[in-house]
Amino acid sequence: MKLSAVFLLVFSMMALTSGLRYFHHGRFYWRHFRICPHGWTKINSRCFRYVATPMTWANAEKNCLSMGANLASVHNLYEYRQIQAMIHRRSCNSREAWLGGTDAQQERTWLWSDGSPMRYTNWCRGEPNNAGGSQHCLQMNFSGAKCWDDLWCNHNLPSVCVKRFRRRISIMKLSAVFLLVFSMMALTSGLRYFHHGRFYWRHFRICPHGWTKINSRCFRYVATPMTWANAEKNCLSMGANLASVHNLYEYRRIQAMIRAGSCSCREAWLGGSDAQQERTWLWSDGSPMRYTNWCRGEPNNAGGSQHCLQMNWSGAKCWDDLWCNHNLPSVCVKRF
Repeated sequence: MKLSAVFLLVFSMMALTSGLRYFHHGRFYWRHFRICPHGWTKINSRCFRYVATPMTWANAEKNCLSMGANLASVHNLYEYRQIQAMIHRRSCNSREAWLGGTDAQQERTWLWSDGSPMRYTNWCRGEPNNAGGSQHCLQMNFSGAKCWDDLWCNHNLPSVCVKRFRRRISIMKLSAVFLLVFSMMALTSGLRYFHHGRFYWRHFRICPHGWTKINSRCFRYVATPMTWANAEKNCLSMGANLASVHNLYEYRRIQAMIRAGSCSCREAWLGGSDAQQERTWLWSDGSPMRYTNWCRGEPNNAGGSQHCLQMNWSGAKCWDDLWCNHNLPSVCVKRF
């Protein structure tokens, strides 16, 4: 009975993401209106920006976050060449710049700060070599080959940010907006009843089997103990990341999920880390860290190398910084 809603959804999505260009030989041809904000450069399905101001890796990531972005991940050679061309246009040179890669949590386990999996690399010959034992952040345009190198994260370099497209919706597409809203309500919800002039809907958004819905995301407790970096790689293999926590309600629900899954309230990894720069805490899924629940006196960086975030610590069941090479259960998160 929802077949009409399916057609409405398809039609409205086509109208919202594209503009009808012309009809020819029985086919519609569409002109796309996806745009990047002013000052950003479109490369494939994302928007990139070169930041000429030199900063440490962690400060560069925080700067990108302030613009709704992250330090750039690179997914193929075409993207890399386009980023290089963008830098050359903006700065008239091809100097080194930060990308979002880091292995600060675990040597040779490289991760992107925007939460995407690292499947493409362009390391220079003999790199990454971790010279001096503490080169944990990724710079591009290194050496005459203009390839990748690992560097000390506290160096100051320009940087490249990345974020997803925003879509321009014109007045002529307003009807498509209403169609989209209606069809999505019909497909994701069931009409419950009409009362005092209002429709009341029962939502049917679901998470995959084994995942728990909390607000607009799906969470999963992984009981197998792993290091922080291996736990993040495990989450990535499921299309997820180590969990970020955005408010107290989410934290309490995650704790309840762990109790239900393990009959205990033991410690577990979340996605927070300050491995790149002490006291600059970042979430591994690329979201900004605006909510915290640190235990009293934490994070204290005991021994000078506690850089990963565990939850359910002490009797207060709050947050603590811990050595990233410890093995703990973990919590993964992904969108619906």
